[in-house]
Amino acid sequence: MDKAITHFKRLHPARIKLLRVIMVDKDMNEIRVLESHFPEARVLICHFHVIKYLKEMRSKPEFGKISSDDAVQIDACIHKLVYADSDISYETAHFASKGLCERIGNSGFFDYFEKNWHDCQDRWVMHRRADLPHFQNHTNNRLESFFGKLKDGVDGSKSMAVCVKTLVAYDRRVENEYRYRLARIGQFVHSGYDEEMANVLRFTTPYVAGKVAEEYAFALDRLETYTFLRDDEDGHILHVDGGKKSYVFRDDDWRCDCEFSVSMRLPCHHVIAFLKSASAEGPVIPWASIDERYVS
Repeated sequence: MDKAITHFKRLHPARIKLLRVIMVDKDMNEIRVLESHFPEARVLICHFHVIKYLKEMRSKPEFGKISSDDAVQIDACIHKLVYADSDISYETAHFASKGLCERIGNSGFFDYFEKNWHDCQDRWVMHRRADLPHFQNHTNNRLESFFGKLKDGVDGSKSMAVCVKTLVAYDRRVENEYRYRLARIGQFVHSGYDEEMANVLRFTTPYVAGKVAEEYAFALDRLETYTFLRDDEDGHILHVDGGKKSYVFRDDDWRCDCEFSVSMRLPCHHVIAFLKSASAEGPVIPWASIDERYVS
């Protein structure tokens, strides 16, 4: 793995520094190698694998036998820990998990959790990754899907040469399909979109337009509740109040510090609401804040 990453970095010397998030399953050896090669990136553990692994561990015989009802309760606590949206939510679930394990005689599992998971929350707890560009994908399902398709033509009996040939052929087929989608005549339309959203759909994809449409609708619905105050020291910074939290965005790149803008790299409802309320010239959905990866 170390050699493969070194080769990968050698082929992408410039763009490698842009890497911010790496999604893996629960393999500490892989995590250590990745963190040593990409110190500026955050290594996150796939939520599917976190939940699956913890469920497997709580059923280990060395932690004691528990009833199916107790197992369901522990699984519910695990789910709350993984998807905690704040430190308070995490601590509440953590306290409940400890009490439950003590009550049902499963303290060994909680001790294991404390030793191996509690101190590395940055890798697996939901709210600890809120400020990262993970595009709201918390699993490595795309990689698993790729491996699933690849296994249709590769198995343990194949030679290395055949495996490489199959991999290259599959990659070439996917690339050709992508080029076809880019070159085909026509464009997506949506009868429910107004002119603003129709323009977004015209140069992005239905998936991206759908995400922006949700923010657009929310912005129009909350126009009267938000107040915007320009920063005294930096005129490009605006403070947003009126929601559950206060946020900050810039009017030179239209990037907000809310979770949606940071994680999706798309215009959020705070920015859209400001442009709409200010009756600014041009589109109220700023194209400049749509990440280049989304532009078709």
